[in-house]
Amino acid sequence: MREAAKASESGLLDAAWVEKVERLSRLCAEGAPATHIAFLATAMLAKAVDRRADLFAIKPKHSIGNPNAFSARTLCHKVLVPLAAELGFSIGVTGREPLNNQPYFRMTRLDDATPVSDQEAFDYTRKLVRELSALDDEKPAREALRAFIAVRRRYQTRYTKLEDRSSVTPDQLVLAIMRLVNENSEGGRRAQAVVAGLMDVFAGPERVVSGRINDPSRKYPGDVCVRSIGDPNVWEKAIEVRDKPVAMHDVLIFGKKCVDMGVREAAMVVVSGAQQPLDVNALNQWANSFGIGLTIFPGWPSFVEQALFWSGEPKPDAARRAVGLIHQRLIAVEASPAAVSLWQSLVLSP
Repeated sequence: MREAAKASESGLLDAAWVEKVERLSRLCAEGAPATHIAFLATAMLAKAVDRRADLFAIKPKHSIGNPNAFSARTLCHKVLVPLAAELGFSIGVTGREPLNNQPYFRMTRLDDATPVSDQEAFDYTRKLVRELSALDDEKPAREALRAFIAVRRRYQTRYTKLEDRSSVTPDQLVLAIMRLVNENSEGGRRAQAVVAGLMDVFAGPERVVSGRINDPSRKYPGDVCVRSIGDPNVWEKAIEVRDKPVAMHDVLIFGKKCVDMGVREAAMVVVSGAQQPLDVNALNQWANSFGIGLTIFPGWPSFVEQALFWSGEPKPDAARRAVGLIHQRLIAVEASPAAVSLWQSLVLSP
């Protein structure tokens, strides 16, 4: 990997593989699971190490008797992920185990007809893997890997202290947030990143946990959670973020989850323009009966106002700091490059 990364800087790249990686990157940027990018890199690495690797036999326990089977999940987790971080290129996803996700988590082989959510991107990924499989030498596989690294370096967002170049006021911050979220929901990613960034302003990033979008795990009580100062194993606050209309029962289900997980302070941020009024009095009575606090934030202005007010610093300073923290959360939640670019254009001084 290190040799390929160094060679990718020479400018002598396989043009065909550059275009293929670019095409897959575009498909994933348009909504296909970015896990396909990580899988392609894993297949390239396997073939670049040993031409005999069976790129379809990605789980040895399901390929008994096949000496060329390999664990794609292990290779990705233990080699690709840490070296992508070290060498500065994006593999599309930020988790420690990218292939511990659908569709690769369920597969026994790459061609076992496991259902996928985006057929076009997956079919294209398999097409590229077949091309790699047909190679009878490690050298062309290494050339493909160099092209991958060169392309995906351009997709690696670089953190900058955006607040140092921003002069947004609290009111301007609200408008920027509304434009960011209204332009494209991205399945709730943008709204969740905003809430997490604002909670970072309030409590500090070390206390704020933001789960993955559509994560089936029940480890966290809400989309964004704040740990207690006194005991990091205790959730002080849990916040659910909805940019689609919610009904009373949605709030009650979330509140009950907080009750069951021992969270005493719950909130729901509802920012859809189509949201109908909720019976706040009835919700408060329900929450009181369980001994928890339940707050509904109807739109961005009220939530931003509260987060900045309780941040412990003057609101203008807190607003500027929120700019950089929301930027980092957009990347962490795997929002699209377009979302990050839009945020920068909305908040940076010309």
